[in-house]
Amino acid sequence: GSLSFPSPSSAAPPSSLFLVNRVRRGSHSRFHPDLQLKFPERRESNYDSAMSMFAAFAKPKRDDALERKCEDAVDRLVDLNINFLAIDFDQTMIDVHTGGRWKETVPELAQHLRPLFLHLVPAATSRNIRIAVVTFSPQTKHIREVLEHAFPDIAEKIPIRGNDGTWSYEGNGMRAGKQEHMASATEELLAKPELGVTNITKYTTLLIDDDPKNIKKALKDRTRAVWINPRDPNRLLDDILSLR
Repeated sequence: GSLSFPSPSSAAPPSSLFLVNRVRRGSHSRFHPDLQLKFPERRESNYDSAMSMFAAFAKPKRDDALERKCEDAVDRLVDLNINFLAIDFDQTMIDVHTGGRWKETVPELAQHLRPLFLHLVPAATSRNIRIAVVTFSPQTKHIREVLEHAFPDIAEKIPIRGNDGTWSYEGNGMRAGKQEHMASATEELLAKPELGVTNITKYTTLLIDDDPKNIKKALKDRTRAVWINPRDPNRLLDDILSLR
């Protein structure tokens, strides 16, 4: 059957966090210094070796403080009974906006992954919080390869919903913003009982996105949502800890 994020009709909207400060999109293009590698020019003969280089060496420096704070944020999500994180890709999981037109190598794209999510995604997954990437980008193949190299043990458990024409949402829920992306990803997760998630609702979902419009639409549809500031991404963890 179709899914439209069921929620109790008598319940008040969840107390969610929405920061209204506007940011200039597409203004962050530097690589993380901890992840910088030099890759060969994009030739088919060099591509596999570039991917091997990334898999072997593109590891973030261990940041114990960040790792502990991610674990604290996950503890808060568990306390709130959140079992599904829907994470945007451009300017959220990565620190650039590709516009859905990334022309460099996948290893170069993976260099833009924020260390925050390199810690948060595995920490959440270890507590049986499911993850999905929800994006307007059509380059879902690139995103899948980035996930496979960043999270080799859990990438196959992460649905991706992008504007690539490979899926459709047939439910009765809101389609604006990232709502239909989240609903479709939820359908996939619930169809795989081996993942251990049997019930995902709007109240057990948290959207993380850099676009205030998507946050507003989620909140209007009674879905929890937190805005990530691309200029201060680690502040996201404080905002998660402040959720009620």
